[in-house]
Amino acid sequence: MNRNREMLDPVVMGHDASMYSLFHYLREHDPVSYVEHPDFEPFWAVTRHQDIKAISQNNAAFLNNPRTVLVQREFEQALLAQFGTRNGLETLIHMDNPKHRKLRNVTRDWFKPGPIDRLEPQVSAIAKSYVDKMEDMGGQCDFVKDIALLYPLRVIMSIIGVAPEEEAMMLKLTQELFGGQDPTQTRGQEVSDGLAVLMDFFTYFTGVVEDRKRNPTGDLASLLANALVDGEPMETLDQISYFIITATAGHDTTSATIGGGMKALIEHPGELARLRDHPHLGKQAAREMIRWVSPVRHMMRTTAEEIELGGKTIKAGENLCLWYPSANRDSQAIDNPDVFDIERDNRNQLAFGYGGHMCLGQHLAILEVEVFFRELLPRLRHIELAKDPEWVKAIFVGGLKSMPVHYEMR
Repeated sequence: MNRNREMLDPVVMGHDASMYSLFHYLREHDPVSYVEHPDFEPFWAVTRHQDIKAISQNNAAFLNNPRTVLVQREFEQALLAQFGTRNGLETLIHMDNPKHRKLRNVTRDWFKPGPIDRLEPQVSAIAKSYVDKMEDMGGQCDFVKDIALLYPLRVIMSIIGVAPEEEAMMLKLTQELFGGQDPTQTRGQEVSDGLAVLMDFFTYFTGVVEDRKRNPTGDLASLLANALVDGEPMETLDQISYFIITATAGHDTTSATIGGGMKALIEHPGELARLRDHPHLGKQAAREMIRWVSPVRHMMRTTAEEIELGGKTIKAGENLCLWYPSANRDSQAIDNPDVFDIERDNRNQLAFGYGGHMCLGQHLAILEVEVFFRELLPRLRHIELAKDPEWVKAIFVGGLKSMPVHYEMR
């Protein structure tokens, strides 16, 4: 039985148990699998760690354009008509060299470990405010909705320079963009609804760019608004696209990691106690949570030439879909991958991607996760699930939608 169509089902992909069961089956039986579906253009699904890593480090043979994420055929056609590309607005994740390298260099130094480490006092203060909020809520909350969604949002918006009163709007737009297949998060089922979400982002960040050109400050928005590429001002469309990927990916994936990381600690109380008692393990624990959750489910590549992969012949111009959660549970590359271990050496995990397109914001994400649990765990006496968590039904970026908990603070 060919099960590969299940990876296009947001219900299957929206729950960790069913998703990992599917990927285990495909790695064993059909690791390079041709997927045909009436609603999507066909593609090859790649599920083994070694293949995904090899593809990711060869940006000349495997291109990000013209197809970067799985989008339904009808919506791809609408994006092509509206923007001239199948991806819509072209962000860093959609670009190939040399343009990708040039635009990545605009913020590369800003996102290096040194500058990110200097943000720690600011991030710690925000983390403390959300742990204080948990304490004020009297022992029960929806950890995802009340804490995990909002803390990373506040961090990235303060870094970009978005006003606090506009954070709720940015969260809603992000959920509509990444969770468009989830009936509780989508704006609507029509293609026009998806286009409207992109246009709302475009309108908002156009205003931000214009403001920071007139009134530059020290925030990331000012850097982007006044950036030069090849000695010339960055094109407005590239600026807007840069803002969109920074603002959305800059909090949504970290939120998913903190929510899923908290769930993992609840389910593994020994690891929770170990992290609380040994805070120096915080960075390792953050990396393990990111591997465990793998919030970015996939990215796509297009072959520049005919290749052989997993015993299959893939022609030039065909599309490959790289499934990162599958890579991160591949026992051929990671020892005991289904064990949650905060002391694991995670240098081989692929949740941030690999190669030239490795996540620019990875050091910020690790810092946010590390700092939050370092603030929370010494103040947390006990925590347990109040009811079963709910998952976002999505095939691109996934994670928990709701996780009610009971807890006691020290």
